[in-house]
Amino acid sequence: MDFFEALTRKRACRLFTDEPVSDEQVDRLLYAASWAPIASNRPYRHCIVVDDPRVIQAIRQISPSLQSNAPLLIVIYSDLEMAHSAVGQVGDRCTAVDAGASGENVLLAAAALGLGAQFTMISAMSGIRTVLGLPPHCRVDLIIPVGHAERTLPPLSAEKPNRAQQVFRNQYGVY
Repeated sequence: MDFFEALTRKRACRLFTDEPVSDEQVDRLLYAASWAPIASNRPYRHCIVVDDPRVIQAIRQISPSLQSNAPLLIVIYSDLEMAHSAVGQVGDRCTAVDAGASGENVLLAAAALGLGAQFTMISAMSGIRTVLGLPPHCRVDLIIPVGHAERTLPPLSAEKPNRAQQVFRNQYGVY
């Protein structure tokens, strides 16, 4: 599947089958995540693969936005101490942008692999840190449920751009 086809096939998926995601597919998703840009090329962005149903259930209990039955979660988190030492005061902003880029790579890779996925954010930081055993200087940026979609949606039209995005040329308001 080429890149632009993956873009049109990438859809938010909340309903999954019981079929597990293979180790090879997980490796490909993590490979995609690792190729996202990162400020100062410092390794402060990391992933945790969660496939234990008990851990997934614990995360679901503390994160009401996680409304899926995915058999796998990819948690993207940032080491804020390392980020601040690498890029200074803008470390918080950089980590959020970098995590989003990594997450987008995972979503595109999932689409290319025929898997469903979506972005989920979390507000209960102390709860998720406890469940995942993360130290206080680490922040969970994204939780990405991944699995085999219960139903496959048709790709979006490649000819129709996303109208939610306005594009101006050279100045605001100039088309």
